[in-house]
Amino acid sequence: MFKDYHKYLSASLKVYTFLLVITFILKIVGLDYFGLDVNNPVMIKLNSIVWHFKIREIWYIFTLWLYAYIILSVVSNNKKVKGVALIITIIDVICILTIKYKLIKVFRFFLDAGILYLGCYISSKDKFKTVFKRTTICLLINTLFQLISMITRKGNLEIIQEDFISLFILNFDYILLMIISYKLYFLEGGIKLCGMVEVGLSSLKKINLSTLLKRLQRNLHNFKALDKETKLTYIIYFILSLIWNTLTIIIILLVARLNATFIECLFILTSFWLSKRTFGKPFHLPSMKQCFIVSNLTYYILNRITTPLGISILIPIMLGVGLSYITSKLVKKTYKPLYKGMPNNLFEETILKVTDKDNLDYKICYDYYVNNKSALQVSNKYNYTYDGVKKIFKRVNDKIKGL
Repeated sequence: MFKDYHKYLSASLKVYTFLLVITFILKIVGLDYFGLDVNNPVMIKLNSIVWHFKIREIWYIFTLWLYAYIILSVVSNNKKVKGVALIITIIDVICILTIKYKLIKVFRFFLDAGILYLGCYISSKDKFKTVFKRTTICLLINTLFQLISMITRKGNLEIIQEDFISLFILNFDYILLMIISYKLYFLEGGIKLCGMVEVGLSSLKKINLSTLLKRLQRNLHNFKALDKETKLTYIIYFILSLIWNTLTIIIILLVARLNATFIECLFILTSFWLSKRTFGKPFHLPSMKQCFIVSNLTYYILNRITTPLGISILIPIMLGVGLSYITSKLVKKTYKPLYKGMPNNLFEETILKVTDKDNLDYKICYDYYVNNKSALQVSNKYNYTYDGVKKIFKRVNDKIKGL
């Protein structure tokens, strides 16, 4: 089930980035629902344990090492940088104990950046210009995420070292994001992602909006071709389904409100909707009654196990995306790969799930699978190599298998 969990990590990162921007905008306009829950009983208990056993400094040093290790690994495209990360951490700790907090904030930033650039250059085999570019991109992305998170969650950029609860909460999501980015970077092929750009900033890209528009246009075209009786049937079914789904959502949110998890439930629902088609065709139960019961029960369980939004924004998002991911695995795969001599209507029904008619992949596959041209003829027609068109056939079929 989890062989393609990189899709889950990628979707979680994209949805988090999208919702973080939304929460940031809401914060700017004065809606503050995302502050730190410093009075949470669990956090207070954790804080007392940390102070009692005097392990606060150990936690800070560990997080410094973890950040250094992940950034060095990504920039240098090399997992074997634990030693360099440890040296960077020791240097940073020495600076903290001696001069760091005697400097004004802007110089602290440049000091941290300088230590990071040095570590990245030492751990990488690439030229200085390449390392400098990747380190700069990585640093900018991380800084941007931290600034948005600080303003959204805390309202300012003040960091009080003695306030362990606030620092722990602010670092909790960031640690998870760093680990997700690290896993994605190496799962998706390392250096070809150009540092953390596609893992981080490209998460701000459209969430399949162009695909959605094309699907709507295609459905509208198909709808216009229907007779009046069929059109009326579809319209009535759509209205009834909309009313039923709206009622289901209202009850889910009402139950969440009674359990004091209304905002968390909104995040779970939104994450589920945004990632619903990322993993293929969504799962549906045989009847609306079953769907109603299972949906309410599922969201009730998720609302009970999620962390409060005042502790983590990412956890509710990962639960929502996880629900989308798991339910997609319950769908019985009905699409078969394209094959030579397949009928035109079956070809279009299958391939239009992964591309559109204006795409070159569609035209190449149409000539090969429907018009029964050889791979050599197709390659000559479209000025592709023989191996090139074979790769296109494989890529399209792989996408169909992944539906």
